[in-house]
Amino acid sequence: METYKGIVTKLVNTRIFKPSVNAPKSQELQPRWDVEISHAIRGELHRGIDIWYVLTNRTFVWSGAVFTSQNIPILAKLYLVTADDIGVNKEIDLGAKLALKNGLINSIAVLINRTADADDEHLESLHKFLNETKGTNTSAPLAHTTHVGLHYTITSGRPVSPIEEVKNLVDENGYFPEYKGLDSNYATDSYVQQAMRELESQYTKFKRVFKREPAHLTSHHDVHTFTYPLFNSIHSWAISKKIPIRSHSFLPPIRREFYDLGVKLNLPSIDTMNSWSIKLGCQSSTDHTMVGHYGPAPFLPLISYTSVIRKKHKTLDDGIYDFLASTDQTREVMVHIIKSDLTKKREFKDHYKPFVKEYPGVDTRYFAGRVAEYVSLQTRKTALEGKLNSYFIPFDFILPEIRNV
Repeated sequence: METYKGIVTKLVNTRIFKPSVNAPKSQELQPRWDVEISHAIRGELHRGIDIWYVLTNRTFVWSGAVFTSQNIPILAKLYLVTADDIGVNKEIDLGAKLALKNGLINSIAVLINRTADADDEHLESLHKFLNETKGTNTSAPLAHTTHVGLHYTITSGRPVSPIEEVKNLVDENGYFPEYKGLDSNYATDSYVQQAMRELESQYTKFKRVFKREPAHLTSHHDVHTFTYPLFNSIHSWAISKKIPIRSHSFLPPIRREFYDLGVKLNLPSIDTMNSWSIKLGCQSSTDHTMVGHYGPAPFLPLISYTSVIRKKHKTLDDGIYDFLASTDQTREVMVHIIKSDLTKKREFKDHYKPFVKEYPGVDTRYFAGRVAEYVSLQTRKTALEGKLNSYFIPFDFILPEIRNV
C-alpha cells in the first residue's frame, strides 16, 4: 500500500496499542522531523481532532501534531465478533443472547439442525428474541444490528434433508459422522452432490425461520475446506447466492494440525486454498478472522480460569492492536461461548450426556473453555462498548432488501 510523508509541527509522542493520549508512549517526535505514514484512522478525540495517523512502524500519532500536503486515506475499522454453534443447546444460546443484549458480540453462526426441534420452536424463539430485544445504546432491535449467519454442518446432529437423499453422509442411525469420519469419499461426486443437497436444505430452513438471507456462511469444523470438491462447490454456491463466506486463510493452526491428525484426508494447505480462492473470486466475510481467542483445545485441561482469562485478554488486546495498525478494514473475532454455572470438564461431561446422545458433534469437553471465553468477553467488553474500543464501529446494518425474504 502507498505510504505518505508528514512533518511534525509540535512536540508529540507516538503511542502503541491504540490511538489514545492515554496509551503507552513509544517515541518522542521533535518539530520538523519527517514521519512516514501508512494510513489514518479515527481514534480518541483530542483538542477537537479524532484523526490519528498510523506510521509505518505501527505506532500511532495524533494528526494535530503532523502536517502533510497529501490526501491520506482514513480507513474505517469494521468488525464482527461471531459466536459459533448457536441454535442447538439452551445454555449456549443463553450465552449468545446475553452477549448480544449486552454488546459483547454482534454476530452469530447458527446450526439449523437441532434434533429435538422438529417444529422449529427453539429456533423460532431465537428469531423472536432478535426481533423483540433492543441492544445496548440503541433503539433498534437486535435483528437489525446482528449478523445472523448459517453454520452449515455435515459433522453434527442429523440432516435436514430426507435421509434417503443424503444417505452417503449418515451412519446407520441417521446421524452425521464426527469430523474424524470424513475420508476420501468426500471428494467424490456422489458425496459432494449430497453435501450440497444438505446445504440447500439447511439454507432453505434458515430463511424460513429467520425470514432473511444468511449474513454469512461458515461451516462446523471448517468442513468446507477439507477437499477441493467441497471447497469449490460450497464457495461457488456462496458466490451464486452473494453470501460472504468465512475466510479459510486464518484457520486456527493448532486446530488445523489437530484435524490433520484426526481425519483420513490429506487436508489442503492455506497456500493451496488461496490459489483456489483466487481462481473462484471468493468473497470473504472479513479481511481477517482472528482465532487466537478460541480455546483451550478440548484435549487440554483447564487448570485456572484466572490465568486462562488473562491470556485471552492479552490475545484480544494484541488482536485489536494488530487490526488498528494494519490496513485491514474488516476483521472477525471467532468465539465459542456458554452461560453456565458448571466449570469443570467432568461436570459438563456428566451433565450433557443426554445432549451428546441427541446431538453428537458438539464436544462437551470444550464447554469449560466456552465458559472462559464468555467471561473473557464479559470482563473485557471487547465488541461493542468500552473505552478501549470506542473508536471501532460495528458493521453497517444489513440492508432491508437483503435482510428480508
